[in-house]
Amino acid sequence: MVKNVVFETAIPDHDPGLYTTHGKFEPVDGWESFGPESRSQYDRDGFLVVRSAIPGEMITKALAELQTMCRADDPDCVNVAYEGPMRARIEGLLGTAVENADAEQLSAAIRAIPAEERAGFVRKFMGFTRTHKPLAVVANYRPLRNAIETLAGEPTRVFQAMALVKPPFGREKPWHQDHAYFDLPIESRICGVWIALGKVTPENGAMFMLRGGHTGGPIVHFKRRDWQICDTELAGKRPVALPMEPGDLVIFDAKIPHGTPKNTTNEQRWALQFHYVPRSVEKVAREQRLAIFGEDGKDVSC
Repeated sequence: MVKNVVFETAIPDHDPGLYTTHGKFEPVDGWESFGPESRSQYDRDGFLVVRSAIPGEMITKALAELQTMCRADDPDCVNVAYEGPMRARIEGLLGTAVENADAEQLSAAIRAIPAEERAGFVRKFMGFTRTHKPLAVVANYRPLRNAIETLAGEPTRVFQAMALVKPPFGREKPWHQDHAYFDLPIESRICGVWIALGKVTPENGAMFMLRGGHTGGPIVHFKRRDWQICDTELAGKRPVALPMEPGDLVIFDAKIPHGTPKNTTNEQRWALQFHYVPRSVEKVAREQRLAIFGEDGKDVSC
């Protein structure tokens, strides 16, 4: 069963200038082209795009699994997050704020909304590899795991699993560093993997990366549209968009600044994201992470 349901609140639209692409990137054409130069490129840029990385049959099954989860009364995962309009819809049924309702009331209200309608509000699933085999198969695809261990320099484990469903006109994920969310030592070599399950474009919410930005170390984050890097940090920077086809993926360092713009189309954008951490790494206290990345910008204005 789902342990946690999140109803997002509406956020202001972002400045379109935050997601203007500059230059091109050099993808790897399949795992057969992955070699020592790929490790050098990853270390230099902080990310590496691999074309046709996941077989089409696996992508088809994973997408079908996610579409079923979106329509299910119980998607059988740890966490599901809905876009802001779902909050308004639920509160209209409840007659009160979602914070005032108990789990049983919320569950009944969610089930009262037609499956096809609520599927259009899903933003994110988390924690599903034990209950949804087609998604676990992607996370553990051997060529991918081999590449991750080459880049991490040692054996790894899956640390986090997310399905990122950016619905039509779905919200931006502002610029951030993934490590800012993890209670893990700052020197850990954490690899994120973002896998396209459908066609990905800048218009429907492609990943934007700040090439080489991981070498600058941790950046203080602020509570604004999300827990994020201040927009002014991007001034004068030259990010690059990563359009993809189904089965393409990007491996990226957890310290590289990245974000995805609002989906300005009427189609859902489907992606899986996993984080892999060296098995030797152990958690640190939350306070230790926040001392580095800041809590609401360490009370500094943004």
